[in-house]
Amino acid sequence: MKYVFDAVVDRKGTDSLKWESNQPEYNREGMIPLWVADMDFTCLPAITEALSKRAAHPIYGYGIKPDAFFGSLKEWIHRRFAVEVETSWMTSIAGVIPAMHVAIDAFTSPGDKIVVQPPVYHPFFSAVEHRGRQVVENLLLEKDGRYEIDWDDLEAKLRDPQAKLLLLCSPHNPVGRVWTRDELIRMGELCVKYGVLVISDEIHADLVYEKGSHTPYYALPSELANQSVTLLAASKTFNIAGLFTSFVLTQNSELLRAFKTTAACMGHELVNIFGIEATIAAYQHGEEWLDQLLPYLHENAKFIHQFLQERLPQVSMRVPEATYLGWIDFRKLNLPQKDLLQLLQQKARIGMQDGEIFGQAGNGFCRINYACPRALLQEALERLEKAVLEHVELSR
Repeated sequence: MKYVFDAVVDRKGTDSLKWESNQPEYNREGMIPLWVADMDFTCLPAITEALSKRAAHPIYGYGIKPDAFFGSLKEWIHRRFAVEVETSWMTSIAGVIPAMHVAIDAFTSPGDKIVVQPPVYHPFFSAVEHRGRQVVENLLLEKDGRYEIDWDDLEAKLRDPQAKLLLLCSPHNPVGRVWTRDELIRMGELCVKYGVLVISDEIHADLVYEKGSHTPYYALPSELANQSVTLLAASKTFNIAGLFTSFVLTQNSELLRAFKTTAACMGHELVNIFGIEATIAAYQHGEEWLDQLLPYLHENAKFIHQFLQERLPQVSMRVPEATYLGWIDFRKLNLPQKDLLQLLQQKARIGMQDGEIFGQAGNGFCRINYACPRALLQEALERLEKAVLEHVELSR
């Protein structure tokens, strides 16, 4: 079946956070919102059919998780990553960020230090701070738009006896890196050496452009994988984030037991009954849809890169290795972040995400969500070009 991603779908009137937010920085009159990470593409038909079938029954009480729920993830991992996992390694929770909060409570104590790698998805910071722990930054090193791990600094941070967790973003949001197997093993060996647990957020694991390039943390040698917990979901892959359903996976039965106990204490035992149906349908029937989506997303990323190179060289973006999120570098404009955002929001009328919310290393950057029809993306880039060129002309 041929799936269409070029169709522009009007999302107004659906209470869409992306298109109807009450935050003016993202939704001024006539603005194109390219910020929060959901896609402007219609859902996999099998998901719509599964939801319609469940909705046809007029009672929506508490649900259980059928065998197909965890089984569909097990089979998906086998097909997509050639890795064997067991359903006994899994539990579920209503979202990856809630899972991160539970993990922090389950595996650390107030005052402990938790290592993050900025610029990184901003809830990593808030999850640590809201649970009364200390954020420790292992800043990624950037060269020509590509980010690498600062290994000496990472070891120094992990060596601290107060360091208990490393929150890993894999693939990385917002810089779009797919960590290599060698990088993950080196990271894992350091964490084992210093007794630091890895919480690996792999919500973007399916959205990689080079087939087979993503190494799941749970696929590392057992000594390393045993000291980790992986967070997964179909939400980004299949655009069902509003159904709040995710998975937690670890081969370490003690870690899983501790997580489930803490989750129960925090009231996180149940998940959305529609999320269960959508997830099963996605993993059982979504492979062809995803295989057609990925090249479209990749072409969108390359379209941005080429547009900026040819028409707006003052601004740049390296093509990400994964995700549908671009990390745009505006530093050559020499604008304070507040003025950069004003230029984008008020002059260009584009709602990109402020780079500084990903940490101070995001100063001079903005994150763009390019999971939209190409015509919409082109209009946004042409607006950006006009606004930047007018600014450059006025600055002379």
